[in-house]
Amino acid sequence: MGMITTTSPVFRRALTGVALLAMGWGMLQGRTQAVAQGGAYAQADSVFIDTLDVLVLLPFGLQVDTLPGGFLPRKAGRLREIALETLHGLEAASRELADAGLPVRLNVLDEVPDSLGKLQFNNLDIAKSDLVVGPLMRENVGVAVPRIDRFGREHVLLTEQPERYVERGMAVRQVVASELAAAELLADLVATRHDTDHVMLLVTGASDAALEAAFEAEFNALQREKWLIPQDSVRYALLDTIRADARSVGRLADHVSPYERNVVVSVAGRSARSMWAALQTELQMNDSSDFVLFAHPELAEMPFVEGNLMEKWRLTLPLTNQIQWQDSMRWDALEDFRLRMATEPQKYAVLAHDALLDAGLRRHPWLHVNPWAEPMVWKASEASGALSNVSWSLKRFEDLQWMPLDSCGPVPPFVPRMFYTEGDTLIPVPEKYQHLFPEEYPEALAPNKHP
Repeated sequence: MGMITTTSPVFRRALTGVALLAMGWGMLQGRTQAVAQGGAYAQADSVFIDTLDVLVLLPFGLQVDTLPGGFLPRKAGRLREIALETLHGLEAASRELADAGLPVRLNVLDEVPDSLGKLQFNNLDIAKSDLVVGPLMRENVGVAVPRIDRFGREHVLLTEQPERYVERGMAVRQVVASELAAAELLADLVATRHDTDHVMLLVTGASDAALEAAFEAEFNALQREKWLIPQDSVRYALLDTIRADARSVGRLADHVSPYERNVVVSVAGRSARSMWAALQTELQMNDSSDFVLFAHPELAEMPFVEGNLMEKWRLTLPLTNQIQWQDSMRWDALEDFRLRMATEPQKYAVLAHDALLDAGLRRHPWLHVNPWAEPMVWKASEASGALSNVSWSLKRFEDLQWMPLDSCGPVPPFVPRMFYTEGDTLIPVPEKYQHLFPEEYPEALAPNKHP
Protein backbone atom coordinates (compact mmCIF):
# COMPACT_ATOMS: atom_id res chain seq x y z
CA MET A 1 0.00 0.00 0.00
CA GLY A 2 1.46 3.26 -1.05
CA MET A 3 2.18 6.17 1.25
CA ILE A 4 0.28 9.43 0.70
CA THR A 5 1.77 12.60 2.09
CA THR A 6 -0.53 15.47 2.91
CA THR A 7 0.20 19.03 4.06
CA SER A 8 -2.04 21.59 5.58
CA PRO A 9 -2.80 24.86 3.77
CA VAL A 10 -0.93 26.83 6.42
CA PHE A 11 2.22 24.76 5.94
CA ARG A 12 2.03 25.10 2.19
CA ARG A 13 1.83 28.88 2.49
CA ALA A 14 4.81 28.93 4.82
CA LEU A 15 6.83 26.76 2.45
CA THR A 16 5.99 29.00 -0.47
CA GLY A 17 7.10 32.04 1.53
CA VAL A 18 10.46 30.45 2.35
CA ALA A 19 11.03 29.63 -1.33
CA LEU A 20 10.19 33.18 -2.42
CA LEU A 21 12.50 34.58 0.25
CA ALA A 22 15.33 32.40 -0.98
CA MET A 23 14.74 33.52 -4.58
CA GLY A 24 14.71 37.16 -3.54
CA TRP A 25 17.94 36.79 -1.58
CA GLY A 26 19.62 35.20 -4.60
CA MET A 27 18.46 38.00 -6.90
CA LEU A 28 19.62 40.66 -4.44
CA GLN A 29 23.01 39.00 -4.08
CA GLY A 30 23.41 38.80 -7.86
CA ARG A 31 22.42 42.42 -8.24
CA THR A 32 24.91 43.48 -5.56
CA GLN A 33 27.67 41.61 -7.38
CA ALA A 34 26.69 43.27 -10.69
CA VAL A 35 26.72 46.74 -9.14
CA ALA A 36 30.10 46.10 -7.55
CA GLN A 37 31.48 44.78 -10.83
CA GLY A 38 30.15 47.81 -12.74
CA GLY A 39 31.66 50.12 -10.15
CA ALA A 40 34.99 48.36 -10.55
CA TYR A 41 34.85 48.89 -14.32
CA ALA A 42 33.98 52.58 -13.84
CA GLN A 43 36.88 52.95 -11.42
CA ALA A 44 39.19 51.29 -13.93
CA ASP A 45 38.03 53.72 -16.67
CA SER A 46 38.79 56.72 -14.44
CA VAL A 47 42.36 55.48 -14.13
CA PHE A 48 42.89 55.80 -17.88
CA ILE A 49 41.00 59.08 -18.44
CA ASP A 50 41.94 61.77 -15.93
CA THR A 51 40.28 65.13 -15.75
CA LEU A 52 42.28 67.81 -17.55
CA ASP A 53 42.80 70.62 -15.04
CA VAL A 54 43.35 73.95 -16.77
CA LEU A 55 44.34 77.16 -15.03
CA VAL A 56 43.03 80.11 -17.04
CA LEU A 57 44.48 83.57 -16.39
CA LEU A 58 42.63 86.37 -18.18
CA PRO A 59 42.52 90.18 -17.77
CA PHE A 60 39.05 90.63 -16.27
CA GLY A 61 40.27 93.54 -14.16
CA LEU A 62 37.75 92.90 -11.40
CA GLN A 63 39.73 95.10 -9.00
CA VAL A 64 40.19 98.01 -11.43
CA ASP A 65 38.90 101.33 -10.11
CA THR A 66 36.02 102.76 -12.12
CA LEU A 67 35.70 106.28 -13.45
CA PRO A 68 33.12 108.75 -12.11
CA GLY A 69 29.72 107.40 -13.07
CA GLY A 70 30.72 103.78 -12.62
CA PHE A 71 32.34 103.31 -16.02
CA LEU A 72 35.53 101.35 -16.62
CA PRO A 73 38.55 102.99 -18.24
CA ARG A 74 38.58 102.34 -21.97
CA LYS A 75 41.56 99.98 -21.87
CA ALA A 76 40.17 97.98 -18.95
CA GLY A 77 36.80 97.67 -20.67
CA ARG A 78 38.35 96.38 -23.88
CA LEU A 79 40.52 93.90 -21.97
CA ARG A 80 37.46 92.58 -20.18
CA GLU A 81 35.69 92.08 -23.50
CA ILE A 82 38.68 90.11 -24.81
CA ALA A 83 38.81 88.07 -21.59
CA LEU A 84 35.14 87.12 -21.82
CA GLU A 85 35.45 86.27 -25.51
CA THR A 86 38.45 84.06 -24.75
CA LEU A 87 36.64 82.39 -21.86
CA HIS A 88 33.64 81.58 -24.04
CA GLY A 89 35.93 79.84 -26.50
CA LEU A 90 37.55 77.81 -23.73
CA GLU A 91 34.16 76.83 -22.31
CA ALA A 92 32.99 75.67 -25.73
CA ALA A 93 36.13 73.55 -26.14
CA SER A 94 35.74 72.04 -22.66
CA ARG A 95 32.17 70.97 -23.49
CA GLU A 96 33.30 69.34 -26.72
CA LEU A 97 36.16 67.50 -25.01
CA ALA A 98 33.86 66.31 -22.24
CA ASP A 99 31.34 65.00 -24.77
CA ALA A 100 34.18 63.20 -26.56
CA GLY A 101 35.34 61.51 -23.34
CA LEU A 102 37.85 63.88 -21.71
CA PRO A 103 36.50 65.77 -18.69
CA VAL A 104 37.90 69.29 -18.34
CA ARG A 105 37.99 71.46 -15.24
CA LEU A 106 38.58 75.19 -15.83
CA ASN A 107 39.96 77.22 -12.94
CA VAL A 108 39.42 80.78 -14.16
CA LEU A 109 41.22 83.59 -12.33
CA ASP A 110 41.93 87.26 -12.89
CA GLU A 111 45.45 87.96 -14.13
CA VAL A 112 45.25 91.64 -13.16
CA PRO A 113 46.58 92.32 -9.64
CA ASP A 114 44.35 94.07 -7.13
CA SER A 115 44.74 97.71 -6.11
CA LEU A 116 47.51 96.72 -3.68
CA GLY A 117 49.47 94.86 -6.35
CA LYS A 118 48.59 91.42 -4.95
CA LEU A 119 48.24 88.60 -7.49
CA GLN A 120 44.87 86.88 -7.86
CA PHE A 121 46.49 83.45 -8.29
CA ASN A 122 49.02 81.54 -6.21
CA ASN A 123 51.43 78.63 -6.42
CA LEU A 124 48.77 76.13 -5.38
CA ASP A 125 46.60 77.08 -8.36
CA ILE A 126 49.53 76.33 -10.68
CA ALA A 127 50.53 73.13 -8.86
CA LYS A 128 47.01 71.67 -9.15
CA SER A 129 46.81 72.32 -12.89
CA ASP A 130 47.98 70.26 -15.86
CA LEU A 131 47.97 73.22 -18.21
CA VAL A 132 48.19 77.01 -17.82
CA VAL A 133 46.47 79.23 -20.40
CA GLY A 134 47.46 82.91 -20.29
CA PRO A 135 48.07 85.54 -19.07
CA LEU A 136 47.43 87.74 -22.09
CA MET A 137 49.17 90.95 -21.02
CA ARG A 138 52.94 91.09 -21.33
CA GLU A 139 53.58 92.52 -17.87
CA ASN A 140 51.51 89.77 -16.26
CA VAL A 141 53.20 87.06 -18.31
CA GLY A 142 56.54 88.18 -16.90
CA VAL A 143 55.22 87.71 -13.35
CA ALA A 144 53.64 84.29 -13.99
CA VAL A 145 56.47 82.71 -16.01
CA PRO A 146 58.89 81.93 -13.10
CA ARG A 147 56.11 80.27 -11.11
CA ILE A 148 54.90 78.17 -14.05
CA ASP A 149 58.44 77.03 -14.86
CA ARG A 150 59.08 76.15 -11.21
CA PHE A 151 56.27 73.59 -11.30
CA GLY A 152 57.07 72.38 -14.82
CA ARG A 153 53.57 72.94 -16.19
CA GLU A 154 52.73 73.23 -19.87
CA HIS A 155 52.21 76.89 -20.74
CA VAL A 156 49.98 78.05 -23.60
CA LEU A 157 50.44 81.67 -24.69
CA LEU A 158 47.45 83.12 -26.54
CA THR A 159 49.18 86.39 -27.41
CA GLU A 160 52.51 87.11 -29.08
CA GLN A 161 55.18 87.61 -26.45
CA PRO A 162 58.86 88.65 -26.42
CA GLU A 163 61.45 85.99 -27.09
CA ARG A 164 62.51 85.85 -23.43
CA TYR A 165 59.02 84.62 -22.47
CA VAL A 166 58.78 82.11 -25.32
CA GLU A 167 62.26 80.57 -25.44
CA ARG A 168 61.86 78.67 -22.18
CA GLY A 169 61.72 75.05 -23.28
CA MET A 170 59.48 72.47 -24.92
CA ALA A 171 56.64 73.01 -22.42
CA VAL A 172 55.89 76.43 -23.94
CA ARG A 173 53.53 76.82 -26.89
CA GLN A 174 52.73 80.16 -28.48
CA VAL A 175 49.33 79.61 -30.04
CA VAL A 176 48.94 82.89 -31.93
CA ALA A 177 50.51 82.31 -35.34
CA SER A 178 54.05 83.63 -35.74
CA GLU A 179 54.18 86.74 -37.93
CA LEU A 180 57.83 86.00 -38.74
CA ALA A 181 56.66 82.76 -40.35
CA ALA A 182 54.06 84.74 -42.31
CA ALA A 183 56.72 87.16 -43.62
CA GLU A 184 58.94 84.26 -44.72
CA LEU A 185 55.96 82.55 -46.37
CA LEU A 186 55.24 85.72 -48.36
CA ALA A 187 58.90 85.96 -49.38
CA ASP A 188 58.84 82.36 -50.66
CA LEU A 189 55.72 83.09 -52.69
CA VAL A 190 57.04 86.31 -54.23
CA ALA A 191 60.42 84.76 -55.03
CA THR A 192 58.66 81.85 -56.74
CA ARG A 193 56.07 83.71 -58.81
CA HIS A 194 57.69 87.12 -59.38
CA ASP A 195 61.40 86.42 -59.39
CA THR A 196 61.94 88.30 -62.68
CA ASP A 197 59.63 91.24 -61.85
CA HIS A 198 60.53 94.45 -60.08
CA VAL A 199 59.90 93.66 -56.41
CA MET A 200 59.81 96.59 -53.97
CA LEU A 201 59.61 96.41 -50.19
CA LEU A 202 58.36 99.41 -48.22
CA VAL A 203 60.57 99.59 -45.12
CA THR A 204 58.92 101.56 -42.33
CA GLY A 205 61.49 100.69 -39.65
CA ALA A 206 58.75 100.89 -37.01
CA SER A 207 57.36 98.13 -34.80
CA ASP A 208 57.38 95.69 -37.72
CA ALA A 209 61.08 96.13 -38.53
CA ALA A 210 61.80 92.50 -37.64
CA LEU A 211 59.21 91.30 -40.18
CA GLU A 212 60.72 93.55 -42.87
CA ALA A 213 64.20 92.20 -42.16
CA ALA A 214 62.94 88.61 -42.26
CA PHE A 215 61.22 89.16 -45.63
CA GLU A 216 64.30 90.80 -47.14
CA ALA A 217 66.66 88.08 -45.92
CA GLU A 218 64.46 85.23 -47.15
CA PHE A 219 63.73 86.80 -50.56
CA ASN A 220 67.36 87.71 -51.28
CA ALA A 221 68.58 84.27 -50.22
CA LEU A 222 66.16 82.59 -52.62
CA GLN A 223 67.16 84.91 -55.45
CA ARG A 224 70.88 84.29 -54.95
CA GLU A 225 70.29 80.53 -55.20
CA LYS A 226 69.29 81.12 -58.85
CA TRP A 227 72.54 82.84 -59.81
CA LEU A 228 74.25 80.22 -61.96
CA ILE A 229 75.87 82.60 -64.46
CA PRO A 230 76.85 86.29 -64.08
CA GLN A 231 73.83 87.54 -66.03
CA ASP A 232 71.46 85.84 -63.56
CA SER A 233 72.13 88.55 -60.98
CA VAL A 234 70.35 90.96 -63.32
CA ARG A 235 67.56 88.59 -64.29
CA TYR A 236 66.88 87.52 -60.69
CA ALA A 237 67.41 90.86 -59.01
CA LEU A 238 67.57 91.41 -55.29
CA LEU A 239 64.92 93.26 -53.37
CA ASP A 240 64.47 96.97 -54.05
CA THR A 241 63.98 98.49 -50.60
CA ILE A 242 62.21 101.85 -50.33
CA ARG A 243 62.57 103.94 -47.20
CA ALA A 244 59.13 104.80 -45.85
CA ASP A 245 57.63 105.38 -42.41
CA ALA A 246 54.41 104.72 -40.53
CA ARG A 247 52.70 107.67 -42.26
CA SER A 248 54.03 107.81 -45.81
CA VAL A 249 55.40 105.67 -48.65
CA GLY A 250 58.52 107.75 -49.12
CA ARG A 251 59.74 108.11 -52.73
CA LEU A 252 57.85 105.09 -54.05
CA ALA A 253 56.76 107.00 -57.16
CA ASP A 254 60.40 107.28 -58.29
CA HIS A 255 60.71 103.48 -58.36
CA VAL A 256 57.46 102.68 -60.19
CA SER A 257 57.60 102.17 -63.95
CA PRO A 258 54.76 101.58 -66.44
CA TYR A 259 57.08 99.42 -68.59
CA GLU A 260 57.38 96.54 -66.10
CA ARG A 261 55.30 94.80 -63.48
CA ASN A 262 55.59 96.52 -60.10
CA VAL A 263 55.36 94.09 -57.20
CA VAL A 264 54.84 96.12 -54.03
CA VAL A 265 55.27 94.43 -50.64
CA SER A 266 54.70 95.75 -47.15
CA VAL A 267 54.68 93.65 -44.01
CA ALA A 268 53.77 96.58 -41.74
CA GLY A 269 50.57 96.06 -39.75
CA ARG A 270 48.04 98.25 -37.98
CA SER A 271 50.73 100.54 -36.60
CA ALA A 272 51.18 101.81 -40.18
CA ARG A 273 47.55 102.54 -41.08
CA SER A 274 48.44 105.97 -42.40
CA MET A 275 51.10 104.46 -44.65
CA TRP A 276 48.54 102.02 -46.09
CA ALA A 277 46.15 104.90 -46.82
CA ALA A 278 48.97 106.79 -48.54
CA LEU A 279 49.92 103.68 -50.53
CA GLN A 280 46.37 103.27 -51.79
CA THR A 281 46.40 106.89 -53.00
CA GLU A 282 49.84 106.47 -54.61
CA LEU A 283 48.84 103.38 -56.57
CA GLN A 284 45.64 105.05 -57.76
CA MET A 285 47.62 108.03 -59.06
CA ASN A 286 49.84 105.67 -61.07
CA ASP A 287 46.92 103.95 -62.77
CA SER A 288 48.90 103.47 -66.02
CA SER A 289 51.26 101.05 -64.22
CA ASP A 290 50.67 97.40 -63.45
CA PHE A 291 50.73 96.51 -59.74
CA VAL A 292 50.64 93.33 -57.70
CA LEU A 293 50.34 93.90 -53.96
CA PHE A 294 51.41 91.66 -51.06
CA ALA A 295 50.59 92.75 -47.54
CA HIS A 296 50.51 92.13 -43.81
CA PRO A 297 47.53 90.03 -42.57
CA GLU A 298 46.06 92.98 -40.67
CA LEU A 299 45.36 94.83 -43.90
CA ALA A 300 42.32 92.55 -44.31
CA GLU A 301 40.75 94.29 -41.27
CA MET A 302 41.35 97.87 -42.46
CA PRO A 303 38.01 99.11 -43.79
CA PHE A 304 39.32 102.07 -45.81
CA VAL A 305 40.92 99.86 -48.49
CA GLU A 306 38.41 99.57 -51.33
CA GLY A 307 37.42 96.09 -52.50
CA ASN A 308 37.58 96.84 -56.23
CA LEU A 309 41.11 98.19 -55.83
CA MET A 310 42.23 95.14 -53.83
CA GLU A 311 40.96 92.95 -56.63
CA LYS A 312 42.58 95.11 -59.32
CA TRP A 313 45.96 94.88 -57.59
CA ARG A 314 45.58 91.11 -56.94
CA LEU A 315 46.10 91.74 -53.23
CA THR A 316 47.54 88.63 -51.57
CA LEU A 317 48.26 88.10 -47.89
CA PRO A 318 48.59 85.30 -45.32
CA LEU A 319 45.64 84.68 -43.00
CA THR A 320 45.25 82.50 -39.94
CA ASN A 321 42.62 81.57 -37.35
CA GLN A 322 39.86 81.63 -39.97
CA ILE A 323 36.75 79.52 -39.28
CA GLN A 324 36.35 76.75 -41.86
CA TRP A 325 32.67 77.34 -42.59
CA GLN A 326 32.74 75.06 -45.63
CA ASP A 327 33.48 72.00 -43.47
CA SER A 328 30.20 70.46 -42.26
CA MET A 329 32.06 68.59 -39.48
CA ARG A 330 32.35 71.90 -37.63
CA TRP A 331 28.75 73.06 -37.99
CA ASP A 332 27.27 71.42 -34.87
CA ALA A 333 29.82 72.97 -32.50
CA LEU A 334 29.54 76.37 -34.18
CA GLU A 335 25.75 76.23 -34.03
CA ASP A 336 25.89 75.36 -30.32
CA PHE A 337 28.12 78.37 -29.67
CA ARG A 338 25.80 80.62 -31.65
CA LEU A 339 22.75 79.47 -29.69
CA ARG A 340 24.49 79.96 -26.35
CA MET A 341 26.18 83.30 -27.07
CA ALA A 342 23.75 84.77 -29.62
CA THR A 343 26.71 85.57 -31.86
CA GLU A 344 29.32 83.84 -33.99
CA PRO A 345 32.72 83.18 -32.41
CA GLN A 346 35.20 85.99 -32.93
CA LYS A 347 38.96 85.65 -33.31
CA TYR A 348 39.86 85.42 -29.61
CA ALA A 349 37.19 82.79 -29.00
CA VAL A 350 38.33 80.77 -32.02
CA LEU A 351 41.98 80.91 -30.95
CA ALA A 352 41.25 79.87 -27.35
CA HIS A 353 38.87 77.11 -28.46
CA ASP A 354 41.35 75.57 -30.87
CA ALA A 355 44.22 75.89 -28.37
CA LEU A 356 42.37 73.84 -25.74
CA LEU A 357 41.25 71.25 -28.30
CA ASP A 358 44.85 70.95 -29.47
CA ALA A 359 46.00 70.35 -25.89
CA GLY A 360 43.39 67.62 -25.46
CA LEU A 361 44.20 65.94 -28.77
CA ARG A 362 47.91 65.87 -27.98
CA ARG A 363 47.14 63.96 -24.80
CA HIS A 364 44.45 61.70 -26.28
CA PRO A 365 44.69 61.49 -30.11
CA TRP A 366 41.61 59.25 -30.26
CA LEU A 367 39.27 62.11 -29.32
CA HIS A 368 36.77 62.95 -32.08
CA VAL A 369 36.80 66.75 -31.96
CA ASN A 370 37.42 69.31 -34.69
CA PRO A 371 39.03 72.76 -34.42
CA TRP A 372 37.01 75.64 -35.82
CA ALA A 373 39.93 77.01 -37.83
CA GLU A 374 42.66 75.13 -39.64
CA PRO A 375 44.68 72.74 -37.45
CA MET A 376 47.68 74.27 -35.74
CA VAL A 377 51.11 73.54 -37.21
CA TRP A 378 53.91 73.56 -34.66
CA LYS A 379 57.51 74.54 -35.32
CA ALA A 380 60.15 74.00 -32.64
CA SER A 381 62.69 76.69 -31.87
CA GLU A 382 66.28 75.66 -32.51
CA ALA A 383 67.41 77.51 -29.38
CA SER A 384 65.12 76.06 -26.71
CA GLY A 385 62.65 73.72 -28.38
CA ALA A 386 59.73 76.04 -27.59
CA LEU A 387 56.87 75.54 -30.05
CA SER A 388 55.23 78.25 -32.15
CA ASN A 389 52.18 77.99 -34.35
CA VAL A 390 53.01 78.60 -38.03
CA SER A 391 49.60 77.80 -39.47
CA TRP A 392 49.12 80.37 -42.25
CA SER A 393 47.18 80.10 -45.49
CA LEU A 394 47.68 82.41 -48.45
CA LYS A 395 44.57 84.23 -49.67
CA ARG A 396 43.90 86.56 -52.59
CA PHE A 397 41.05 89.04 -52.83
CA GLU A 398 39.01 87.86 -55.79
CA ASP A 399 35.31 88.13 -56.63
CA LEU A 400 35.01 90.52 -53.67
CA GLN A 401 36.05 87.86 -51.13
CA TRP A 402 39.17 86.23 -49.75
CA MET A 403 39.85 83.12 -51.79
CA PRO A 404 42.50 80.42 -51.19
CA LEU A 405 45.41 81.19 -53.46
CA ASP A 406 45.38 77.67 -54.90
CA SER A 407 41.82 78.17 -56.15
CA CYS A 408 42.62 81.48 -57.89
CA GLY A 409 43.73 81.68 -61.47
CA PRO A 410 47.33 82.61 -62.29
CA VAL A 411 48.30 86.23 -62.67
CA PRO A 412 48.53 86.84 -66.43
CA PRO A 413 52.02 87.63 -67.73
CA PHE A 414 52.92 91.27 -68.06
CA VAL A 415 52.75 92.66 -71.60
CA PRO A 416 54.70 95.93 -72.02
CA ARG A 417 53.08 98.68 -74.06
CA MET A 418 54.03 102.10 -75.35
CA PHE A 419 52.37 105.35 -74.40
CA TYR A 420 51.31 108.32 -76.48
CA THR A 421 50.43 111.91 -75.77
CA GLU A 422 47.00 113.39 -76.44
CA GLY A 423 48.39 114.54 -79.80
CA ASP A 424 49.18 110.90 -80.67
CA THR A 425 52.90 111.48 -80.27
CA LEU A 426 55.00 108.59 -78.95
CA ILE A 427 56.39 109.17 -75.49
CA PRO A 428 60.10 108.21 -75.59
CA VAL A 429 60.86 104.99 -73.79
CA PRO A 430 63.69 105.11 -71.22
CA GLU A 431 66.83 103.39 -72.39
CA LYS A 432 66.50 100.74 -69.73
CA TYR A 433 63.29 99.45 -71.34
CA GLN A 434 63.92 100.07 -75.04
CA HIS A 435 64.83 96.42 -75.63
CA LEU A 436 61.20 95.55 -74.90
CA PHE A 437 60.18 97.22 -78.19
CA PRO A 438 62.52 95.85 -80.89
CA GLU A 439 60.51 97.34 -83.76
CA GLU A 440 60.91 100.90 -82.52
CA TYR A 441 64.39 100.38 -81.03
CA PRO A 442 66.15 97.67 -83.08
CA GLU A 443 69.59 98.53 -81.69
CA ALA A 444 68.63 98.25 -78.04
CA LEU A 445 70.02 95.36 -75.99
CA ALA A 446 68.67 93.77 -72.86
CA PRO A 447 70.52 94.83 -69.68
CA ASN A 448 72.09 91.40 -69.23
CA LYS A 449 73.38 91.36 -72.82
CA HIS A 450 75.44 94.52 -72.75
CA PRO A 451 79.14 93.88 -73.49
